[in-house]
Amino acid sequence: MTGTELYEVDDRIPRFAAACAKMNMLGRKAGQTDGFVCKSTAGRVVRLIQNYDSTVYLHDDGTPWEPEELPAQWRFVWSTDPAKALPFVELATSPYMTGDCCTRDGHVWRSGQDTNTWAPGTTGVKWEDLGTVEEVMG
Repeated sequence: MTGTELYEVDDRIPRFAAACAKMNMLGRKAGQTDGFVCKSTAGRVVRLIQNYDSTVYLHDDGTPWEPEELPAQWRFVWSTDPAKALPFVELATSPYMTGDCCTRDGHVWRSGQDTNTWAPGTTGVKWEDLGTVEEVMG
């Protein structure tokens, strides 16, 4: 599924922490193989890009590290729907493709090029300003 398709059904995508807890209860490790899809606490849909052991990467309180804390293991997926735009993240493992949307500095932006990892408004990078967050999502 594309990022846009995943965000259309994001209410059916398991939350990362809940998926880890359920898998650990079953004696398995969440995200042990690539292809695992979940939703981070920050609301981002993520796809595992390399094996991950949810029982290894733990905070002092025993909770697993979120995908945002382990970006080399997770690929964030983006939507082309401006209403589903999330704050811009600059990661080589999660580039924006043509049409993908994000928010930055109170505006919604659409990427005008593939493999875009540069922030909206950066000189020489193709981003289309779709308007303020309030105008687009309001």
